[in-house]
Amino acid sequence: MRIELANLEGGRGDFEKAYQPAELDLGDERVKLCGATSISGKIRQAGPEVFIDGHVDSLAQVECDRCLKPLQIPVSSDFGLEYISGSDYEDDRNVALTEDQMAVAVFDGEAIDVDEIAKEQILLAVPSRSLCTENCKGFCPTCGADKNAGDCGCDEKDIDPRWAALKNLVDGK
Repeated sequence: MRIELANLEGGRGDFEKAYQPAELDLGDERVKLCGATSISGKIRQAGPEVFIDGHVDSLAQVECDRCLKPLQIPVSSDFGLEYISGSDYEDDRNVALTEDQMAVAVFDGEAIDVDEIAKEQILLAVPSRSLCTENCKGFCPTCGADKNAGDCGCDEKDIDPRWAALKNLVDGK
């Protein structure tokens, strides 16, 4: 969905869109959408700048970082974005950027792509690390068995040979 700035009444408008999981390709193999996604918000144009305040809701599926079981994570995020046209950015590029200007995105000056905003906000809201349970044990480093399903029987007393000399000090040898 594109919002054409020329169609905004008085430089302001509202938007709302619902997506089915297959409609948005997040471009990230670790995150898949498994529920409907909705995005809504307000857009305001002030001269060359465009301001967007909105909210996105979705349900994402990721893998547990220890045992690789799939988990569903609800995504709910408020956002505020600021855009400036590419030509205005070019005019200002020789001026030293302030911290506020570092958060400004560049667009073509004609339209804002809401689909891209939805994808970006979902990926930003998904945690970088996820666990199925707080006490997930993960896989056995020796045999690869899921330690959550039970003890695999591997000897856990193997010591990395680089640390063996320190173990001998502790054991008094």
